[in-house]
Amino acid sequence: MSPLQLGSILVQAVITCFLRCTIIAVHGLGSNVDWSWTWKDNGKCVNWLQDPDMLPAKVPKSRIIAYNYESKWDADAPKTRLQLCGEELVHSIHSLQKHDPNHPIVLVGHSLGGNVIVNGLLYANSEDTFKYLLKATVGLVFLGTPFRGTEWQPFLESLVKLKSFSGSHNGITRELGFDEPILLDKLHGFCRLLNKLSIPASCFSELYETDYGRRYGVRGAIKGMVVTEASACIPGVERHALQTDHLKINKYCSPTDRSFLTVSTTISEMYANAKDIIRRRQAHALEQKPEAEACLRDLFLTDPRDDRIALKRKKGDRAQGTCEWIIGTEEITAWLGSTQKARSEAQTNNILWLHGHPGTGKSTMAIFLTEELPKAFSETDGKTLAYFFCDSNFDKQRTAISIVRGLLLQLIQQHPQLLDYLMPRYRERGAKLFESFDALWEIFMIVAADQSTGQKYCIIDALDECDQTSQEVLLRQLQETFDGSRDMNIHILITSRPYSEIEEYLGQFPNTDLGTFPNAKQDIDVCIEEKLANLTRRKHYTQKVKDQISELLRNKAEGTFLWVGLACKELENVPSKDALKLLQDMPQGLHSLYQRLLNAALAQSSEPNILKRILSFIVVALRPLTVEELSTSCELHQDETDLETRLQFTREHVASCRLMIKIQDDQILLLHQSVKDFLTRTGSGCFINTLDANADMACRFGLYMHETHKRNSKCESQMSNFSRSSLGVETGGYGGSSQQLPT
Repeated sequence: MSPLQLGSILVQAVITCFLRCTIIAVHGLGSNVDWSWTWKDNGKCVNWLQDPDMLPAKVPKSRIIAYNYESKWDADAPKTRLQLCGEELVHSIHSLQKHDPNHPIVLVGHSLGGNVIVNGLLYANSEDTFKYLLKATVGLVFLGTPFRGTEWQPFLESLVKLKSFSGSHNGITRELGFDEPILLDKLHGFCRLLNKLSIPASCFSELYETDYGRRYGVRGAIKGMVVTEASACIPGVERHALQTDHLKINKYCSPTDRSFLTVSTTISEMYANAKDIIRRRQAHALEQKPEAEACLRDLFLTDPRDDRIALKRKKGDRAQGTCEWIIGTEEITAWLGSTQKARSEAQTNNILWLHGHPGTGKSTMAIFLTEELPKAFSETDGKTLAYFFCDSNFDKQRTAISIVRGLLLQLIQQHPQLLDYLMPRYRERGAKLFESFDALWEIFMIVAADQSTGQKYCIIDALDECDQTSQEVLLRQLQETFDGSRDMNIHILITSRPYSEIEEYLGQFPNTDLGTFPNAKQDIDVCIEEKLANLTRRKHYTQKVKDQISELLRNKAEGTFLWVGLACKELENVPSKDALKLLQDMPQGLHSLYQRLLNAALAQSSEPNILKRILSFIVVALRPLTVEELSTSCELHQDETDLETRLQFTREHVASCRLMIKIQDDQILLLHQSVKDFLTRTGSGCFINTLDANADMACRFGLYMHETHKRNSKCESQMSNFSRSSLGVETGGYGGSSQQLPT
């Protein structure tokens, strides 16, 4: 692989467009990039920085650079010194790094190259312009670096004088005397810097004497330890001894070379930990800014990670092996930009709409993608995932503002430096900034466009569960933003039902019905087999019964996971001899199945009006009711004085609703959005009239307020006039209650 010249830096070309790390190797005294890192033996040359089976294989998504600087001392030597070499190194790295200041760097120094790195980092620490380079440095490797100098320095000084006629110069070598005060001061400052920033570092020392006389045909005449362990190793820093001499401590013959294995293992560990180190430093820097913490607190509305956990708990675990195929589909690979076609037509892949009818696994697929894509992205710098799960049950999960706040929060959590785009506006408007969709969207797109943090990928699940107004606001904004040929730095995947009002905006973008994928049908089969295996263990189905049930479930499911789940739940309640008949009588389609469940619940209930009121209040409540709130609003067992008993009786009422509602974290939730659609559908089959249900709940709320006011008034009449005047309170309303009914 041919290196490309970039100023004084030789850059090894890399295949990947997104890099996890940059590794910069700095050669030693009197050396150069052409042979400093190359093993030569009988015409064979091996450069371990470039050989595809050596370091590139250990750190596959990296840019490996051999830094070149003038280190000659014996002839035509530059009039330079260590400090100037260090400063030039920093300037060169800055020219490469300034457009991506948080990109991780590992520095490798051989011999004097290590001293150049030390001088460079100390210089960077003293200049505000370059301090960011220290925060980007995630590893330091020193190969035979004379931190405390070398006892060979007097010999070098003599050679410099002898070769003065050829233009020698001691600007670099004169500071290398063993225990030279300047070197010790540099080492002291460098150790403090290492401790302050917790930069991982490793020192490698040579075990064998170096025979320079061999080069001139006089073996053993000029031989000794060039850099001793005492000089090559820093106290408290990881150290390794290599079975080699000073001339070969930076040259390795093959991938199995013992020294190479030791050095490359250290570098690969730094490479693997690079992103985590950068993030920890950014998070620590954020903690030092109280104003930034206040901004994040105000931005927070709901944590999409918690919402995903709650959704998984509500839906149950995904069947083993399902959904995995979606990663390899043409639609997803194009959206991810993983194909040549996608890269050449990037503008058409910023939006992907996956739609499907109720219960066909859209949210389960979204959960899978949000869990698996970060694992793939962790192997590739430049890709970040954020997501949001809409839910009509919760007011914090059904507005356009909520969606953008959730996505923005996650992007900043993963890249704290993005907060810099938010802070100027936050200082002007405070928390009110996060109440404006337009302001939030503008900031969101600016954050998404940030090149240093790479490509942004966002998943919005169940957009159809948003409030209608919010839904239209977001869809219109998506259309306006992405309706063009310009390439964007953000890609958004949306799942929803195939409603016409959504198709009106998203139909122009790449979109697919999830049910049309052949693998989706196979997922239904896998889901059926998994549930049948559990039923067989519990109900002791014979093979014949199991096969018959399996066939019936496949024929009736119509690609709907939810139907399969409900049917299998019903099967749990009957013995194996009745299982087949139950399934045969069970109608196809979700609404038909809900009607059957509702009819059965009403027939079995001794108080069908109570059951209807329970379902009505749950449907129209603006947020999920707790068990106690439901008990109070529906007047369930109000004569029962023991709260625990009353709540248990209420739970039993909920259970009688036959799977259409469930209790989760003491909140009562509809099993699925399609249940609400069924119960409130227009026409002759309407079970709940939302206007009547709202009026009924409002009436109950008014009665509750009235009763509470009477109790508070009774308590007030028993208070002394002195108490009332001293408190300065006019009692009125229903202020004494800790329980409120949402309407």
